[in-house]
Amino acid sequence: MKKVLIIGGGSGGLILANSLNPNKFDITVIDKEKYHFYQPWYLYIAFQGSNRKIWRRIDKLLKPGIKLINDNVNEVDLDNRVVKTKSKSFDYDYVIISTGTYPKPDEIQGLKEINDKYGNYHSNVENARKIWNNIKSFKGGNIVLVQASPVCKCPPSPSEGIFLLEEYVNKNKLKDKTKLIFVTPYPRPYPAEPMNKIVEPLMKERGIEIVTFFNLESIDLEKKTINSFEGDSINFDLPIIIPPCKGTEIKFNNDNIKDEDNFIKADKYKMNILGYDDAFAIGDVNNLPTSKSGVTAHLEAKVVADILNGKDSKFDGRINCPFDMAYGKGTFVVADYNHPVIPLPPTRFKHFMKKSMSYIYWMTLKGHMDSIFDFYFNYTRPEKLIKKYKA
Repeated sequence: MKKVLIIGGGSGGLILANSLNPNKFDITVIDKEKYHFYQPWYLYIAFQGSNRKIWRRIDKLLKPGIKLINDNVNEVDLDNRVVKTKSKSFDYDYVIISTGTYPKPDEIQGLKEINDKYGNYHSNVENARKIWNNIKSFKGGNIVLVQASPVCKCPPSPSEGIFLLEEYVNKNKLKDKTKLIFVTPYPRPYPAEPMNKIVEPLMKERGIEIVTFFNLESIDLEKKTINSFEGDSINFDLPIIIPPCKGTEIKFNNDNIKDEDNFIKADKYKMNILGYDDAFAIGDVNNLPTSKSGVTAHLEAKVVADILNGKDSKFDGRINCPFDMAYGKGTFVVADYNHPVIPLPPTRFKHFMKKSMSYIYWMTLKGHMDSIFDFYFNYTRPEKLIKKYKA
């Protein structure tokens, strides 16, 4: 029986583990945490004050016969097929790295202090709650939402944040006292131009000021300024800054395994770590030219499960990111390696679909929704949608 070692109990790791047959594989998941969080809901904790329970025990999300070890992985020796944790070593036939990303606020001067005081919605529940507490006490002034680096977990999330902020200040009669500023390192509010054709006009319509080509250098908490490498400064009263995200801090036997941001170099179709056919990197931790999102991790996990079962399967770069545009409307960012993003118009039903995912997510991890998702992903293939909505 082949030994499969999965490092990381996030969505990719759990979907992969539950997609394999424990009667055919000896499956072990290693994660330093005991609980799995539904991270997309951080958005609603931060900007709507949601108190929903969004965590479950990892061991309860795994099918019977799959082992869970709570430990911190320190090193992976791909040449000798050995994984070293804080307490012991494991050998394997296949190893899959699915550790996601981690925020790195200390890379930017002043950002850790800002995140500690005001929070962020890309790390944990506590930090998302800090944002909400600061929003509730806000009486007027400059709200500045900044994407600190081009690499961002869930590409729609910066725009989602500013849209929900605008809805909040509008509904709470603070619009005349508030200046909303959206700051991005990109040349436009949304990186993909077809989707930007929807996003940018909506921001302008709602009175959101857009600042592009802003590469964050430092933040001065005392002077309340956000400063760029280009020499520009923006004053703030309430700063919401998405920190840079990085790959993994796990050490490998080969320094060339990771890029400069600690993302693992992997084949964009098979997700195998370059140079190895028994090691894979799935989800946010890899350097594939696609978005870092739960849907992408889901689809990559299914491809790796097929490969381990001897099937000739390939990942096509599919993204299908839900996008909350506030006021009860939403859309999806759909594309793949061969098709650009398709500008699907916002509707209430798409917003309902995004919100509904928080209920069915846990069944998705266990594989109970596979037939429904297979139908959905086939029905919304980019080549089908592009005939209806021209990018």
